[in-house]
Amino acid sequence: MRLHRFFVNEMVGGRAKIVISDEDLLHQWKKVFRLASGDNVIIFDGSGNDYECKIVTISKDRAELAVGASRNIPAIPKDVWLFIALIKKDHFEWVVEKGTELGVSHFVPILAERSEKKYLNMERLAKIAKEASEQSGRGTVPEIHAVMSLEDAIVGEISSIADDISSNMAKNPPNKIVFDPNGVLLTRADFENKKPAEPVALFIGPEGGWSEDELALFASKKVSVKSMGQQILRAETAAIASATLFLLN
Repeated sequence: MRLHRFFVNEMVGGRAKIVISDEDLLHQWKKVFRLASGDNVIIFDGSGNDYECKIVTISKDRAELAVGASRNIPAIPKDVWLFIALIKKDHFEWVVEKGTELGVSHFVPILAERSEKKYLNMERLAKIAKEASEQSGRGTVPEIHAVMSLEDAIVGEISSIADDISSNMAKNPPNKIVFDPNGVLLTRADFENKKPAEPVALFIGPEGGWSEDELALFASKKVSVKSMGQQILRAETAAIASATLFLLN
């Protein structure tokens, strides 16, 4: 029988036992999956390994697990960052879920001129990314970054949603591609001669597209503007289509 797989926010490697005190996770184990002492689960901590663990004891407050055999999860070979303008909440959440399943490493929400949505529930997005990582079998959980302006997203450092933002800055990938229906058609050459681990930042506009000022900003920063064809794609479709192209090529 296939074992259920869960992410824990602590390092498991090298330990014989771990104690789980996460209330949400314990509720899920006891009330949803009806797990009990003696049951086995798969645990991963984002380090790239799965650990088969046996539940020794479990209550509403804590669970003690015996750590068993480990299995290495192959790393995702491409480092794809998805910069996506704020769109409707359920559409943005769908992008995070499906992008996580595909292997996107970073999601960066952008406040564009034509963004209708101005706020995101970051806690919910982080939960969606975690659960999609559990379901898809990937060994890491993607990072969800704080909402930022387009100009900062192009030239600045990228902050995380962690409490201590000052110590959680990520280097902005130098290889950036903006998608717009009027851009130059994407070709095989855009995927060639690039190292597999070289990060690529894909920029997806809001419903209604990028404004003229935003397109001028891309031009001034010498950011490539590409097209996936003449058809007009919804923002969430463009996000997943572009991520798929770069993750699988």
